[in-house]
Amino acid sequence: MKKRTKLALGGIIAATGVLILSGCTKSFCSNVDTGRMLFAFDPGVTKYEKGGAETITVNDSNGHTYVVNNVSYVYASYSDEKNEFLYSENEKLSYLNSTISSAISAGIRPVDGGNLEYYKLFDKFVIETSLTQALLEKGESVTLDLNNDADYEQFEYDRYFYSYLKFVADDSSAVWDKWNDLDNKVRTDATITADMCPGTDFVKLYKSNMNNNVAQYRTCLTTKTGKYGTYGYQTNGIFIEEKSWGYAWQKGFFEGLLVYPIGWLIDKIDFGFQNAGVNTGLAALLAILFVTLIIRSIMMLATIKQTAGNAKMTELQPEITKIQNKYPNANTSQVEKQRMAEEMNRLYKKNKINPFTSLIVMVIQFPVFICVWGALSGSAALSSGVILNLDLSLSIRAVLFDGANWGVPAAGGIP
Repeated sequence: MKKRTKLALGGIIAATGVLILSGCTKSFCSNVDTGRMLFAFDPGVTKYEKGGAETITVNDSNGHTYVVNNVSYVYASYSDEKNEFLYSENEKLSYLNSTISSAISAGIRPVDGGNLEYYKLFDKFVIETSLTQALLEKGESVTLDLNNDADYEQFEYDRYFYSYLKFVADDSSAVWDKWNDLDNKVRTDATITADMCPGTDFVKLYKSNMNNNVAQYRTCLTTKTGKYGTYGYQTNGIFIEEKSWGYAWQKGFFEGLLVYPIGWLIDKIDFGFQNAGVNTGLAALLAILFVTLIIRSIMMLATIKQTAGNAKMTELQPEITKIQNKYPNANTSQVEKQRMAEEMNRLYKKNKINPFTSLIVMVIQFPVFICVWGALSGSAALSSGVILNLDLSLSIRAVLFDGANWGVPAAGGIP
């Protein structure tokens, strides 16, 4: 096989290895993170606005009460003609509607107008569950007036911070366990009849579509709990939990050894630029640039010996050629092959050259490269903002294969 052919095949194999192994670092998304992402794609059919006459009241097990006054409930309507949920022509529940469309195509009974009561009651249980958890963690009673801007912001914060409770109870429970509990609670409510509830096949399809929506997102590596990215209807970001170094080690050896420290460095640089007044998108770009330079500099220091060895090998090339010419039948004669190897080893030893240095360096560099990729692709900070009109929350797949528009949130919808 010709040398050029060998190099070409080696390059193809290496490139294939990079593509395969670049997805090998594990996702840092916790079940709670996943629950919040799921909620971003399906927040329900209910909007809670100011200026109404309704009141939400919940109580925790410690006797504390969470009261929200002056609430206005705005419900999505269902179009029997178009088979879709919507608030207006410009505000459609696109993710739920996509499941309805898929169900119709598959011959599955879709959600109909009567099922709106099922979804409204589901939302009622979700908001009560979220506010009850907020109350338990606050440890004191809360009274809010939605006509007051500060109170409205607090209500929205609590509602979205605990939004994961629609799908998961906590990190120790499986995703969808909480949703199954709430679904059963709705179905057994006295006001709901069997014909108002979605069928088993529709629920299975709904879960599959929702899982596919969030599967492409893995940007959950952060050293600071906060709002990141734009997912589903949440164009102002969702809460991602702070991850500890111990959590990273639980994910795997390389996640703890390299991915998390690189992610920590990304956060320090990104947040540093943001604190200096740099906008989010530019701060992300600068963080990528500086981290790349730092890692590259470290790797260059690690390859100084290899570079010196390569230079020596170049100087010794005439002597190497002389030895090779001395044994013209080394490819077919085992004796000549052995003698040539012995002379080459003496030459390398005399000049203090290790011919395997390049291989050793490559073995070290490859996992570092994969871990840098894992940290960059998993960083929550780098999923926020816009660069050159490109929304950083968009996955590579969404940009390259799904035709996602630049400058548009990952999947537009109700703000």
